Amino acid sequence: MANLGALSQRSAVIAGLVAVGVPALAADCAALDRWIMQTDVGAVEPFALASISGADIDGKCGTSLALSGARSVHCAWPFAYRAQAATQTFVQVSELLSRCLDADSPASDDQIVNHPDSYDLRVFVTDQVTVSVSLKDKGALQQTFVFLRAERPPA
Repeated sequence: MANLGALSQRSAVIAGLVAVGVPALAADCAALDRWIMQTDVGAVEPFALASISGADIDGKCGTSLALSGARSVHCAWPFAYRAQAATQTFVQVSELLSRCLDADSPASDDQIVNHPDSYDLRVFVTDQVTVSVSLKDKGALQQTFVFLRAERPPA
């Protein structure tokens, strides 16, 4: 079972950040669009977190092709285990996705996962793309990761 104290603390941080609001600039939406379009190339430029969350860390990014022909681009950013910066980044990227993709298309929450590491997922679906952002604690690695993934259907 997950550490309920840590999850409650994380939920409080997320609620506080959402209540304050996170500014999304047109430049950030344009950067998101450019990042999503990279599903057609092999080498991927990382999505810049610095302008969104102030996090100046290098992410590892790549592309993949599903058996259905769908293409995706994904990035992962490591943080110190259960660092508040990871939670803030997750909330700020979620807010950016909500504002840039379609304000009328609410994020869907994933089901609760029954294992010791915590996990939070937001999925945004439009006609052209499905974008997800997740926050995952990896206790064995003593790291927390923010993952961003965009999948476009086959052409």
